[in-house]
Amino acid sequence: MRETFRAMLVLVVVLFFGAAEFCSGRNTSFSCIEKEREALLKFKLCFHDPSHMLSSWKGNDCCEWRGVGCDKSNGYVISLQLRGSVFANQRPQLYLIDDVEEVGSSLLKLRYLKHLDLSNNNFSGNLIPPSFGLMKQLRYLNLSCAQFRGRIPMELGNLTRLHVLDLSQYYYEELKVDDDLQWISRLSSLQRLDMSGANLSHASSNLFQVLGMLSSLSWLSMSDCSLKNSHLPSHNHLLNFTWLGNIQHFDMSYNSFHGPIPIFLQNMTSLTFLDMSGMNLSHTSSNLFHVLGMLSSLSWLSMSDCSLKNSHLPSHNHLLNFTWLGNIQHFDMSYNSFHGPIPIFLQNMTSLTFLDMSGMNLSHTSSNLFQVLGMLPSLSWLSLSSCSLKNCHLPSYNHPFNFTLLGNIQHLDLSGNFFQGPIPIFLQNMTSLIILYLSSNQLSGSVSYSIGQLSKLERLYLSRNQLRSIPDSIGQLPKLESLYLYENQLRSIPDSIGQLSKLESLYLSENQLRSIPDSIGQLSKLESMDLSENQLRSIPDSIGQLSKLESLYLSENQLRSIPDSIGQLPKLERLYLSQNQLRSIPDSIGQLPKLESMDFSKNQLRSIPDSIGQLSKLESMDLSQNQLRIIPDSIGQLSKLESLYLFENQLRSIPDSIGQLSKLESLYLSENQLRSIPDSIEQLSKLERIYLSSNQFGIGFPKWLQLPKTIKMVYLSNASISAPIPENIGHMMPMLEGLYLANNLMKGSIPKSLCKLKSLGYLDLSNNMLSGNIPKSLCNSKSLEYLDLSNNMLSGNISKSLCNSKSLGYLDLSNNMLSGSIPNCWRNDQSLFFIDLSSNNLSGLFPSTMVQLSSLSLLHLNNNSLHNGLHVALKNFTSLVVLDLGENKFSGNLTSIVRGEISNHSLKVLRLRKNLVSGYIPLELCSLSYMQILDLADNNLTGRIPPCFGKFPIMVNATQLIDDLYDGYWDEAPLMEVVKGRYLEYKRRTLRLEISIDLSSNNLIGSIPEELILLKDLHNLNLSWNHLSGKIPEKIGQMENLESLDFSKNGLSGMIPNSMSSLTKLSHLNLSYNNLSGQIPTGYQLQTLEDPTMYAGNPQLCGAPLLKKCSNDTLPPTTANLKDNDEGALKRMWFYIVVLLGYATGFWGVVGTLIFVKNWRYAYFQWVDDVQHWILVVITLKVACFKKMFNGNKDDQ
Repeated sequence: MRETFRAMLVLVVVLFFGAAEFCSGRNTSFSCIEKEREALLKFKLCFHDPSHMLSSWKGNDCCEWRGVGCDKSNGYVISLQLRGSVFANQRPQLYLIDDVEEVGSSLLKLRYLKHLDLSNNNFSGNLIPPSFGLMKQLRYLNLSCAQFRGRIPMELGNLTRLHVLDLSQYYYEELKVDDDLQWISRLSSLQRLDMSGANLSHASSNLFQVLGMLSSLSWLSMSDCSLKNSHLPSHNHLLNFTWLGNIQHFDMSYNSFHGPIPIFLQNMTSLTFLDMSGMNLSHTSSNLFHVLGMLSSLSWLSMSDCSLKNSHLPSHNHLLNFTWLGNIQHFDMSYNSFHGPIPIFLQNMTSLTFLDMSGMNLSHTSSNLFQVLGMLPSLSWLSLSSCSLKNCHLPSYNHPFNFTLLGNIQHLDLSGNFFQGPIPIFLQNMTSLIILYLSSNQLSGSVSYSIGQLSKLERLYLSRNQLRSIPDSIGQLPKLESLYLYENQLRSIPDSIGQLSKLESLYLSENQLRSIPDSIGQLSKLESMDLSENQLRSIPDSIGQLSKLESLYLSENQLRSIPDSIGQLPKLERLYLSQNQLRSIPDSIGQLPKLESMDFSKNQLRSIPDSIGQLSKLESMDLSQNQLRIIPDSIGQLSKLESLYLFENQLRSIPDSIGQLSKLESLYLSENQLRSIPDSIEQLSKLERIYLSSNQFGIGFPKWLQLPKTIKMVYLSNASISAPIPENIGHMMPMLEGLYLANNLMKGSIPKSLCKLKSLGYLDLSNNMLSGNIPKSLCNSKSLEYLDLSNNMLSGNISKSLCNSKSLGYLDLSNNMLSGSIPNCWRNDQSLFFIDLSSNNLSGLFPSTMVQLSSLSLLHLNNNSLHNGLHVALKNFTSLVVLDLGENKFSGNLTSIVRGEISNHSLKVLRLRKNLVSGYIPLELCSLSYMQILDLADNNLTGRIPPCFGKFPIMVNATQLIDDLYDGYWDEAPLMEVVKGRYLEYKRRTLRLEISIDLSSNNLIGSIPEELILLKDLHNLNLSWNHLSGKIPEKIGQMENLESLDFSKNGLSGMIPNSMSSLTKLSHLNLSYNNLSGQIPTGYQLQTLEDPTMYAGNPQLCGAPLLKKCSNDTLPPTTANLKDNDEGALKRMWFYIVVLLGYATGFWGVVGTLIFVKNWRYAYFQWVDDVQHWILVVITLKVACFKKMFNGNKDDQ
């Protein structure tokens, strides 16, 4: 009884103090749960956090951590808001470094989590963890732009309480769904669904039926989802889609819809937002706007880039029925095919605040353009960019126009038009303007002085014009924050620019500026300034007053020094001074406490100040392409440095302190004079990429390559290394992704330990002295994408395991001693686009399964011993650009190659030189419209040269040559061609420039087709060693780009055409051993070709450079010669006439006047007498003076 009383007493006391505490108003909230704190810390370990988003995640109370929200009544975590950066120019804030399932398992321990936002982070292309579907308390899930990829897990359908699901993935990895979408129907509480960017092409046709089960859905976005018409609900099923009436926001832009406007839209009566951008509505009927008129609540409408035409616009007769247009506030009709006058229906859109007509062709609209726009009283945002507008479309003061109608516009875009002269003066009346775009026009002269009247202007874009000066009135824009004037012809900046007290961004690059005014230092709020690509020779000291400057771009000027005041910029983060004439960096550079990125490349620097080590926040430093010989020890103090660029200098050593750069990831030291690297390099625990090519490391293999083990990419090409590759290199660098050891003198075999590198993607051991077999396990690598073992002494067979590699794209085993046959096991799921097996000892047949390599673009099998028929049908090699089968023993004819439809084939190079190919040249070969190099020389071809060879488009007009930078490696492998009488090896980009036909050393008969003269851009034509007859085409001189011409060893007859002297680029000519006769033409380029052997074996030829002279040593009296003689005689005749006329005019102009005009005759002779008298007096005085001087000197003696 007593114990019961005590217990009750304790309970009363507790309740009393608890009530007292409650009544006193004290905070009774709970701190976070320990298990959940541990789960969050485990979650944190899954990420690399370069922006320190999770830096506050320490201490006991996780409810105080950034991004963590707790229920104050019990301490449970209910919200995680970890959104990364939303700006494209900034990197995401969290990088996944652990298994993505660890993320899911950590979050599962937050049992009461309702709100999860992981958007705009980097999940490295992983799948969305299915475990996310077990967090059944979630109301909000945002995984947008988080770089997930692959199948969306059906387990998300378990989140039945979810209100918002955002899986949009713009510009990143692709998410996709399977055919079955029933899991979406289980999200019964869903109100907002965004799947933009997800691939829904494999979704079943009942997509909208599934979405119809979401009765609460009001916000739906499926932009860029690869949807087609088959996914849309049909007219027969519209009665079942009453749910559409609940949708208020619908985005179906940039899918593959086409045809008429979807009829189901008329059921979406609650719709306020509709985006149909990117839909192909070119075939829709003229009732487009009639259907839209049924959406009475619609206020936001975008039909940008819908292939609409004038016929789709409502006519003037039907405007009375379009009263619904008065509700539209936002209307985007940009980038369609509208043209002519401005659509008249716009005047009915009286509520319009936003209007985008960019890309419309308004060149034929009348001058009342702005008068019509002035009828929109609420309009504040207007874009007429790229509308082909000219000055005639602008309102002028000579015509009646109420300029106050434009007074409400705040955003005006007139960029990309054809406005000329000064800035349009009517703009001064648009006093509400906040943003003005006039970029990419043809504005010239000075910026109008009236620009200073736009007192509310915040952003002004005048770039890409021809403006030469800025008026002082620019300083009268008190609210201006951004000024863009790059790519003009400005030569100076007015002092008044310092009055722009709110200016944050100033871009003046690519002008002709030679100086900056001191007043620039008054821009107290300036954050970014770009003055690159000008002619600046100095920077004013006042630049140090820019206390808020974060970015300074001064590259590509003529600066020779930097003021010390540069060190007074406390917030500077980015400093770019590349491509100047700097010889030193001031010590004050070390006073920039927030500097993160610095670029002094391409200058004349010889040293770096020790103060560089004080840049504690520096992450990237580029000092490449200078004259540096030494790096200061203080560089080791850059504790946050991630990238260091020192290539192309004169460095002979690197300080040991480099090992202190604990965060260094990339080190660029190529093209120096280094002989060694300090051992401290092994301390760089985060180093991933090191570039050491083109140094002088000597015969030994660098020992430091054993460490660190974090190395992923090693570049050691052209480093004078002659030692073998260490056998344990795969163990030394277990994370290796790329190894480049080309152009050394390394011997020995390829280490098998390389085959154990699971991440090895790029291996280049070319141009060494490696021997032995290629390890089979290397060829079977699942990660290898690039393999170059060319120019070694490797032997043995090519392993069949190459056929198992799905990732390999580039394979070069050329110039080795490989033998046996080429494996015949290739598959269509392989990625190979480049194969070079040339110059080996390979034999056997052409592997027929190669046709399954759908990505194959370049195939080099030349210089081997392959034989039998040419079973290479081009129609099966759909992507082939280069086919080189030369120097083999292939037989048969060319018919099998060109069989089938090949008119649009991509082949540019066909080389079958030195085989056993026979038969006629098929006419189908002329269908190869991209043909650039055709080499069929040294075979057994018979018959005539097809006249259609004169129609190869590239050879007729090389401007049609497709030189796409993304054209792969089509000219990477060297190609041997006989040009100018000798073998030439075309390497790298030079192959793109060669245009050639070589049919030499065959059994071709008949005459040279006249059609060949149409090949005006052909460089090399070789028809030697055949049985051709007839004459050389008379108009061969029209082949104006011909550099090498060889018709030797044939049976050609007749005279050499005089037009051949018009081949001004010809540097090699061989017409020897034919039956040519007559005088050899002279003049122009032929006079420089003095080797007589090029005409040898033609006994009836005469004239220089042969010793045999023609009988009259003159050209035959051809029409051309007579024409030349006539022209010469005519010129001489006119010369004599002009001389005689000049003499007669001069003589009679003087003498005739004196004869016929008496007064002039008297005056003239009087003037002659006066001159004669003056001369006699002067002479007399000079003689008297001289005598006096002479007598005076004589008396002195």
